Amino acid sequence: MSDFSDLTVGLSGLEAQQVALDTVGQNVANASTPGYVEEQVQLGAVGAVQHLGFDQSASAQPGDGVEVAGIQRLSNTYLQQRSYTEQGNQGMLTAQQTGLQAVQENFPEPSTTGISSQLNQFWQDWSTLANNPSDGATRSTLVQDAASLTSSLNQTSAALNTLGQQTVQATTSTLAQVNQEAAQIASLNQQMLQASPDSSNSAELADQRDQLISQLSNQLGVNVTYNANGTANVYAGSEALVSGVNSQTLSLSSGGPPYSLVWSQDQSSFQPSSGELAGDLAVLNQYVPGYQQDLDQVSQSLMGSVNYLMSTGYDLNGNPGAPFFLGTGASDIEVNPAVAADPSLIAAASTPVPSGSSATNQDGSLAAEVGEMPNSQTVTIGEPSGGWSAGASATSWTGASTTTGPEADVAYNQLVTGIGQATSTVNNSLTNQQAVTTNVNSALQSATGVNTDQEMTNMVMYQNAYDASAKFISTVDDVLQSLVSMVNG
Repeated sequence: MSDFSDLTVGLSGLEAQQVALDTVGQNVANASTPGYVEEQVQLGAVGAVQHLGFDQSASAQPGDGVEVAGIQRLSNTYLQQRSYTEQGNQGMLTAQQTGLQAVQENFPEPSTTGISSQLNQFWQDWSTLANNPSDGATRSTLVQDAASLTSSLNQTSAALNTLGQQTVQATTSTLAQVNQEAAQIASLNQQMLQASPDSSNSAELADQRDQLISQLSNQLGVNVTYNANGTANVYAGSEALVSGVNSQTLSLSSGGPPYSLVWSQDQSSFQPSSGELAGDLAVLNQYVPGYQQDLDQVSQSLMGSVNYLMSTGYDLNGNPGAPFFLGTGASDIEVNPAVAADPSLIAAASTPVPSGSSATNQDGSLAAEVGEMPNSQTVTIGEPSGGWSAGASATSWTGASTTTGPEADVAYNQLVTGIGQATSTVNNSLTNQQAVTTNVNSALQSATGVNTDQEMTNMVMYQNAYDASAKFISTVDDVLQSLVSMVNG
């Protein structure tokens, strides 16, 4: 090696250590940047080159300095995928918790104003009527309390319906974000193809891409595979949401429940198993319709059991009893308008007025039987002819078929208990999942995040190497000056 080539060796050292110092600076500057993955300069020795005019064997020649082979991104694929998986699980449970809490808000039990208390007051009113069946005020109070009860059932049903609509809107909004993020990931893949694979720019593009995938995993459980060219494929279920530089979109099916997600390319349906969207679909397909059905069962038990007894009794004037309630379920249950307008039509008696008598019916035995109904676990339920869909017509209750089912209070308590148990289960699962997610993300941060202590050590090392290269150049320069002086002398 000539003295002039020594200058090249020294210069390569200066340049390489400068890149290394710049990399340290980049790491330290981004120590708190979300999603930033630590970078490390990759240095490689330059092999010996035979210089013309110098009689040296290749084995006796030192190398020609150092070169920057690239800047490596210290990622951890295994922990990164674990993070995506756990964030998806947490996103699903969080959405389920939000939905169940919204459901639970519509069932404020125990409460002095809730449906349970209103049911209790309704039965007490019947017992009071049994003791004074001819009292008009008692009959009016019964009608008023029954109207309050049916109004609460109507409002609760409407609230569940509104929750379903709001969840549809939230799901549609989340899908818009998912589709936008997928397009951005595909765009970043394209930019990475155009960037040098070992450059800092490529690493920063990968950081942005993985940060988007992390957001996506919380919304829609994903799996990620990496291609040899540095791009990533993002899968949701069995289909690729992002495949290299291409992406497709997801939309919410119409006409549910049940709802599903629909792929844009082949229009196939997809039910995610994790992520916020999976939780929203559980609210739409499981919680809201399930609790609506349970609330309908409460209302139908109330209507069917009371109306059945009314059909066996007689009103204040000795006429056969009219149905007390009308409706098909919780959404439209109401006090029969005819009864509400004339409470004397309430069938409190189990026996008619004697033929030819003008006296009012003083028998309250049927009212007493209605008042005792909550003491039973099961009751006889009348179902309108033509099914519950015909229950809004008073005539449909004539000749109604009967079945046995849970008493209204029992059905309501089962509904409220079921909501509480489901909420508790999800809350506990979410608490455990948050701990798992935190641990995995901490391990990922430890493996890929910036360790400032290590960076300070690296900075001193690279600085010393830089100073040594500068000293080497200075020494070579002194030797060259001496050689020039000797030749000129």
